[in-house]
Amino acid sequence: MVESPTKATTIASYLDKDWVVVATKGHIKDLPPKSYGVDLKNQFEPEYEWLKGKKTVFSAIKTKAKGSSIIYIASDPDREGEIIAKHCYDELVKLKKPIFRLRLKEISKEEVNRQIQLKSGLDLAEIESQIARRVVDRIFGFEVSPDLWKQLKISSLSAGRVQSTVLHWICEREIEIQNFSKEIYYQLKLKGSVSAEHVVLDHQTKDRLDSKSIQNLLSEIEILPEPTRLKEITLSQIKKKNIKRNPPQAFSTASLQETSFRVLGFDSKKTMKLAQMLFEGKRIGSGERVGLITYMRTDSTRVSDSKRELGEKYLNQHFPGLVSAGSFTPKKQKKYSQDAHEAVIPANPNFSPDSIASYLSSDERKLYQLIWERFLISLMKPELGEEAVYEFQKNKHIFIYKNEFITDLGFKAFAKAEKKKPQKRLDWKLGDRFNYESYSVEEKQTEPPVRYTQGKLVQKMEDTGVGRPSTYGSIIETLKTRKYIVEYHKSIGPSALGMKVNEYLFLNFHDMIGEAFTKDLEEKLDQVTDKKESRIALIQNFYEGLIRLLRSPRKKMVQTYDSHIKEIGKGAKESSAKKNTSDKKESFVSPPPSLKGQNICPVCKEGVVKTKLGKKGKTIYFCSRYPHCDYITYEP
Repeated sequence: MVESPTKATTIASYLDKDWVVVATKGHIKDLPPKSYGVDLKNQFEPEYEWLKGKKTVFSAIKTKAKGSSIIYIASDPDREGEIIAKHCYDELVKLKKPIFRLRLKEISKEEVNRQIQLKSGLDLAEIESQIARRVVDRIFGFEVSPDLWKQLKISSLSAGRVQSTVLHWICEREIEIQNFSKEIYYQLKLKGSVSAEHVVLDHQTKDRLDSKSIQNLLSEIEILPEPTRLKEITLSQIKKKNIKRNPPQAFSTASLQETSFRVLGFDSKKTMKLAQMLFEGKRIGSGERVGLITYMRTDSTRVSDSKRELGEKYLNQHFPGLVSAGSFTPKKQKKYSQDAHEAVIPANPNFSPDSIASYLSSDERKLYQLIWERFLISLMKPELGEEAVYEFQKNKHIFIYKNEFITDLGFKAFAKAEKKKPQKRLDWKLGDRFNYESYSVEEKQTEPPVRYTQGKLVQKMEDTGVGRPSTYGSIIETLKTRKYIVEYHKSIGPSALGMKVNEYLFLNFHDMIGEAFTKDLEEKLDQVTDKKESRIALIQNFYEGLIRLLRSPRKKMVQTYDSHIKEIGKGAKESSAKKNTSDKKESFVSPPPSLKGQNICPVCKEGVVKTKLGKKGKTIYFCSRYPHCDYITYEP
């Protein structure tokens, strides 16, 4: 019994005619969608009910199970899969047949046969942890959402525990962009030669230099008022260090989603859908269906010894000389990693992307190639070399030249590695002279913080321990569905509604949705899995803390912005009556906090500068008094 019909077809091809493989098509039961579904008076016992249409589906499965001598439940090997297995077990145990649990980390004939021999049972601790997570999220949603409706006077608002933390990150970044003030500074470069080698020296300073500082600097090094006075600068110090750049590790769920988004432009939802297809299997040629990658929901970058041996064998055959030499030391997992499954890697590296291209769609091939190459690269030698920093001193000022010489490209020699400019080792010595020819002053400016992309959000969730691999994509999709965030040209920012919800939640429920609390709760849920924490005690503590917050006085929000701002740029001449017309389209607008420390509008001197993300992905800056003030610009 599996979740997916595709997986059922693949596994059926490995077994003989005595086996029947069926699919539940995901969850069969869940908490009711419209009622609380948690018995608060009976140790927070969840009240699961059949999902629509699933009772009929499972009735057919049960009929087939009655004629079987043994039953194996092979839902996905994670918390979600474990609770599915539990619900199936509860229905099938009445048949009084032997029931075992299969946890397939990959879909292959060898793995299926190995798991069948194990005859495992349900992981009751994992089930306890999943029930705790589901109940905690249900309590938060059903207790906080009505409070949102009442306080913000907007019906049907929803509040999610982990979603609220992620929403706060997005809103916090938007406020940083709004508060950003551009700073102009200058960089001095000297052009000349050392030992007949043409070079450009960079002025070294800890502080950014304004125009006056640059003029003083030019005078101090004797370029002004007569540039010809500066003839030579002496090489005063040489600093050398070895370069060792290790290859990137194999993919976790987060790094797969981040890289897929950055390299292929696939959002989290698409990446996981394609990965699911590759995991469940494809028919290669006239042979049996084959699962092409290992399980795709993991926070681990660990690679099993057997898979490592397969990868190294493939590399020795096709890319001799690139395999990492010596014994392998496993890389330390991230602090919040559960390490329940190994990394997302090809099930068999011998299935190269080119060899199976005709059996995959274009997008499937792109993602498979990304996973396949990353796995092989993770097994390769590091890039080695030497970096030398040459310091030239004129009076109290230091100018530097950096030279990098690579002795072994290592993993960067693989496949389509970028070609680097020719390098050579410099034989400069202390006391050598830099012969000055000319100078240039480059004008630069500080850049505002950039908005999150889906990939960067997912990576932050993994790095901070907020959320889990199976929930990364759904968290972002939920925020989109609720219209709390919008996305233009890969940039994600809050809508006006999202800013409003975030401001209220963070003012009044910070203790429940703050990053530190969310990480701590995830760790406690993991402790339930490890049998170090009681599910009931965890939920009880959470519930009591939330009720205390709900009973405490509400903190007031700064309500100084108009949530119905029209498209900026079109409405400068619109009448006030038209401005106040309700606009259902979400604006990407930051809220104006108190005026203290904010950028005052340079035109009217009364409003504050706010931001909005335009349709072409540019940040639009405008006055909070619009349309009474028509200040608008693309530059801060």
